[in-house]
Amino acid sequence: MKHFSTTILFLLILSVSVTAQTRVGFMNPQTVLDHLPEKEAIERQLNRFLDQREAEFQEKAMEYQNALATLQQEAQNLSDSERRRRQQDMQRKEQELQQFQFRVEQELEQRQAELLGPVLQEMNNIIEELALELNLDYVLNEATAEGEMFLLFVAAESREELDLTDKVIARMLN
Repeated sequence: MKHFSTTILFLLILSVSVTAQTRVGFMNPQTVLDHLPEKEAIERQLNRFLDQREAEFQEKAMEYQNALATLQQEAQNLSDSERRRRQQDMQRKEQELQQFQFRVEQELEQRQAELLGPVLQEMNNIIEELALELNLDYVLNEATAEGEMFLLFVAAESREELDLTDKVIARMLN
């Protein structure tokens, strides 16, 4: 699906360039983020949040493991109805543990969006300004979210002008 959408994008760009001179810039947002002083503060906040939640998860996981071990030790001495009740209780505790982990992942994503949102908005504003200043029709991300290179070739004589990464970094640091 990714390759299909990439192919469609390139076909679109090619069809537009046949009728008019299309100017395409590119940049690497991850490189920009790596150069920002805010990145360290954001990472510290996210790591602190994660450490707190990890400690809570470990505590809950330990409680679950202890209860499971107790159930396994006592299972032979329990009546069938009591064993079933306690097994259902263990299933409920396991589901709660999974739900807790899911909530933490959601909270982390939300926290990350809250912290990175203003930085990304500023980056987008600067990209738009540069695109208008340089009369660019498109600005592409140099790499995919997985880190694979999206741009396979950029002519050396055009690279400095069309690569907006350093220009965005410079404006964000001002």
